[in-house]
Amino acid sequence: MNKAQAIMYLYPKADPMRDFIVQDNGAEPILREGVDGRTRYEIRPLEEGETEYIEGVHYRYVVDFNRLVEGVDYDIVERGQFIAVWNLDKPQPTEEELQRAWAAYLEAEANKPPELTETEQLRADNAALLLELVQTQARQDQAEQDQAALLLSLVEGGVL
Repeated sequence: MNKAQAIMYLYPKADPMRDFIVQDNGAEPILREGVDGRTRYEIRPLEEGETEYIEGVHYRYVVDFNRLVEGVDYDIVERGQFIAVWNLDKPQPTEEELQRAWAAYLEAEANKPPELTETEQLRADNAALLLELVQTQARQDQAEQDQAALLLSLVEGGVL
């Protein structure tokens, strides 16, 4: 799932550089319980009205490789995408809401008509112009025939 696309599907007017930021740090070493080496890294301080620190929003744990001890186990874990910053006035969507939005986005993309290449678009425009030209020529021919018929009827009627 692409969380940024799912959020843009939920909030189409949101600016992904200002209203929210989705990050993926890739594979990160995660230390097992009791292993020394984790350092708390502050991302941003609490704002007015916030009462709790939230991991991933206000702080995150990083591994200080200088404090690792040889022979101690730690795991390499890929957390995947996560919402690092949320500045929208609306509540941050849950994983389930994002999953539903992603499914709806994929369905909407699958049902979208295919986009024409520049060459195909020019061919379609050319065909439409040719059709319009043929129709205009047919109307002009019909007008000339009507004019000729009118002149003939006027000549036969002795008006001309």
